[in-house]
Amino acid sequence: MEYKPKSLRRRRNTNKWECALTHDDPISGEEVVTYHTVEGKTRNQAVQARCDLIIKLETEGFAVSSDMTIQQFMGCFLEYKVQSKTIESSTIRGYRGETKMICRYIGSEKLSKLTIPIVNAWMASMSQDGYAPKSISKCFRLLKQALNYAIAQDLIKKNPCNFCKPPKRVKTKINALPREERSRMLDLARRAQPNALAVAIELMLTTGIRRGEVCALMWDDFDEAKRKITVSHSLGNGEGGFYLKEPKSGRTRTIPLTEHTFNMLKGMQDDVKWMCSKLKVRLGQSYILGTLETEGRPYNPTQLGKDFAAFCKMNGFECTLHDLRHTFATYMIAEGADVRTVSDYLGHANPSMTLDIYADVDPEAKRSAVKYIEGAFDDTMSVFQRDVERRRAEIDDSDVQSCPERVSGISPESIPFTIEELRAMLAVLEKAS
Repeated sequence: MEYKPKSLRRRRNTNKWECALTHDDPISGEEVVTYHTVEGKTRNQAVQARCDLIIKLETEGFAVSSDMTIQQFMGCFLEYKVQSKTIESSTIRGYRGETKMICRYIGSEKLSKLTIPIVNAWMASMSQDGYAPKSISKCFRLLKQALNYAIAQDLIKKNPCNFCKPPKRVKTKINALPREERSRMLDLARRAQPNALAVAIELMLTTGIRRGEVCALMWDDFDEAKRKITVSHSLGNGEGGFYLKEPKSGRTRTIPLTEHTFNMLKGMQDDVKWMCSKLKVRLGQSYILGTLETEGRPYNPTQLGKDFAAFCKMNGFECTLHDLRHTFATYMIAEGADVRTVSDYLGHANPSMTLDIYADVDPEAKRSAVKYIEGAFDDTMSVFQRDVERRRAEIDDSDVQSCPERVSGISPESIPFTIEELRAMLAVLEKAS
């Protein structure tokens, strides 16, 4: 791995210097910046120390032994991903869970001895133990990524995962609440407002925003004049606590509010303004679903999911918090909303993603669409029927008298040619050829 110097800065009144080095991530290809400390009385000495450090990093690389196991290697790989700061804390948490599943089966295998049959047997064992294809695929992708890193570090020559296929992932059926259940849930939530959970339920049902996005909403995001909210952040819950990040799509979007949702937020805002004046807190800096102290605490996204699960169990709903987003999108499309509009509401990267997820989720929409198909088909058939009647009207009585066989075979549904006439036509064609 090639390291390049980026900066060199002396720490005040010391002989220690902070140097920044860059290298390309062997997995993603993105530039990664790492920070190190070197010593030197002068800048030239510090530069020389930096050069020595680069040589050491490039020559030693990954400190391993020939007996390194998969478990040991995966621990080193995760540490590298943490230090590189190329992924979010929530992703790291997911990686740790997937690593545990990998190591449960093949953790004792030697890295240098990992083969295609071992990888295939590992995935088969996970499947036999009841793990879903999606879970197996996620573990497989992480192992494949880690082994590519091992190749970049000259630890192994080839990646056995390149010659294996994980089980085919089954597309999960979208769970959208029926209209009656949606109305009942919204009614229960509105009775409990301004409870934070109740407010979150209405916002997600009427705007389609994600769990992390609703928890990250601040009063600055609420535009009273234009009756809309701006989704510019999402709240993550990593190993170091809460942190704000970009929405999943990486772009900011504005969402108009329904009349009831707007009035709910406006009433809450009026109450919060009065409380902020007493606490001497600026309104815009506080979370809509959080506390109002100087450094207000947001609604924990994980806790929101748990609270909603308890709410559903208590009231007989069978859905998850993310299903509220599915419910919103399903009924927007069912009511005839443009796909681009729905995609913008949801914050999808492109409309094709929206169509791929929600095109086949509403049976009521299918049933209503049949009416349009029947109408179009019936119109086509009526045109055909009129053409048949016109052709029959053109046949005069003399033609009918000359072909008695034809008369006997005519009915409103018949073709105006007898078998004998068709045979005669075929004979003429054969002679001509």
